[in-house]
Amino acid sequence: MYKNLVLISVFMLAMSGTMMVQATEQVSATLETSAKVASAPTSALLTLRHKLKRFEQFSAQFEQKVFDVKGQQIQISMGELQVKQPNKFRWQTYEPDQNLIVSDGQAVWIYNAFVEQVTAMELNKTVQQSPLWLIANQSEQAWSQFDVSSNQQGYSIVPKDPNSLTKRIIIRFNDDIINRLTIEDTQGQTSEFILSDFNASSRLANDLFNFTLPDDVDFDDQREVK
Repeated sequence: MYKNLVLISVFMLAMSGTMMVQATEQVSATLETSAKVASAPTSALLTLRHKLKRFEQFSAQFEQKVFDVKGQQIQISMGELQVKQPNKFRWQTYEPDQNLIVSDGQAVWIYNAFVEQVTAMELNKTVQQSPLWLIANQSEQAWSQFDVSSNQQGYSIVPKDPNSLTKRIIIRFNDDIINRLTIEDTQGQTSEFILSDFNASSRLANDLFNFTLPDDVDFDDQREVK
């Protein structure tokens, strides 16, 4: 499961994610009155959410490179993704292995065609395991679980949960378009996603985000509500 979440990236966009709503007055008041929250991270959080909020939906191609703890490249893969508010995304890898990750807005479906296995998880639980899902999640509850800061390299998203599988995600923009994602896990492995052919103008059909369970697969249903 962990391998699927990191290598495929499971959003994964989350290159993905979130496409965020504007901060509510209550959240803004909390941020402004908290003496423990530095002004820079607060500003970065609001700015990042504003940038992501602009994209109600988008599609892109991606190239993923995975590096080990020593910085050596150990894997490269290609694929495409689609994201649509609220909380829907489709992340498909074609090379070297075929993998599919789909969120229908409530559950995340992870399909590994090679081992003929499907795993279903609740969307909120995937957010807890990887901040990548923030790209497709608009809830205040999800964003409250992470600290956000910024520098010339981009926006850094760090889980507050010490047990998170992800150490940090960095989102980079080029002319206000997402063009690169970097995921650092707690084992020292890094996954880098380079996006191309970013398209936020074409309408995405809702059917793209429906998942049909294939026949004769091993199904691991981890949802509490089924």
